[in-house]
Amino acid sequence: MTTLYCACCGQPFRRSSPRGPAPLYCSRDCRRQIEVRRRVWTSLRAAERTGAAPLTPVVPAGAGSFHRGEIVWERASA
Repeated sequence: MTTLYCACCGQPFRRSSPRGPAPLYCSRDCRRQIEVRRRVWTSLRAAERTGAAPLTPVVPAGAGSFHRGEIVWERASA
């Protein structure tokens, strides 16, 4: 059997049967995850084509605000 790598999570997995085309995903969960991603990507592309307002990112409640560029990283001494 040939070792394959999942197109979703990158995990190695073994092909269960040499018949038919090689599977792309290691599990049903990965197949479902990719289906969800495809639907989201398709809706985003459709929104871009129609010139709709950009979608705002979903931020969990209580996450606070995100400020890009205001963080100053300091090197920690060992």
